[in-house]
Amino acid sequence: MSLPDLSPAKDSNDADAPSLRQFDFVGAALSSVGCGLVLFGLTQGSSANWNPYTWSLIIVGLLIFVLFAFVERSVKRPLVPNGLWKTPGFAALLLAYFLGFGGFTGAWQFYAVQFWERYQGASPLTVALYILPNGIVGVLAAFIVSKTLHVFPGHWIFTASMICFALGPAFFLPQTPSTPYWALSLPGVALATFGPDMSFAAAAIFITSSVPRSYQGSAGALLVTVQNLTSAIMTSISDSIGVKIDPLPSGEIGLQGLKAIWWFGLSSSLMGALITATFVRIPKAEEKEHVQ
Repeated sequence: MSLPDLSPAKDSNDADAPSLRQFDFVGAALSSVGCGLVLFGLTQGSSANWNPYTWSLIIVGLLIFVLFAFVERSVKRPLVPNGLWKTPGFAALLLAYFLGFGGFTGAWQFYAVQFWERYQGASPLTVALYILPNGIVGVLAAFIVSKTLHVFPGHWIFTASMICFALGPAFFLPQTPSTPYWALSLPGVALATFGPDMSFAAAAIFITSSVPRSYQGSAGALLVTVQNLTSAIMTSISDSIGVKIDPLPSGEIGLQGLKAIWWFGLSSSLMGALITATFVRIPKAEEKEHVQ
């Protein structure tokens, strides 16, 4: 047995290799606490009838994010380098991804399961079968994306992914408790599945082709962080919308509340498409060499 040398490599602009002493512990702590407070405040909001403590936690969490931004300007090796935000279109891409992916997971799919179980009387096993097209179509979507990234500009694919995100709630809004699964639910689930595969692949092309190489690791990590955060944040916001529109005595959300949530998911995904078409430019996969 042998233990390989896993010491980090030197950066192109640094004389010394990075060490644990240079790790941004303050930034990591601030970002973790900020995320935790904001998410806790949002998730507790509707269940606690937006008690003042929920608003307080959200406000404090946002203030910590502001402090995090200032701290990142002064540390030697920030978690999120300031130069990353100078990349044209990067902030717009993250915002569009936040709106599109969040609308897909937090404002559509989670409540589609509730609709099937509570209003169409489907069993948990049947609902699992209803979602099966996600895996099947996902394989097809990944294959199609691999063949089109070299043909079309990436921002076209990213815009199309936002539209696919919007198709999920679009196919569920006209439904009633008696609507057959095969009529609207199946095509909605199948078409919306193209959204995650297309958007993440196009975003990866943007990072490797437009973001400077020294920032690409941070950009990829930030993209995955946004993906995880938006699911929780959009679900919390959607729950607040549903409870406000159509609360039931049992504490659950009525059908009109579910439809209000789907309208929210539809509009957020279309807003993501508009932002992408206006501010984001992603080259074809082979248009130029990776940025150094």
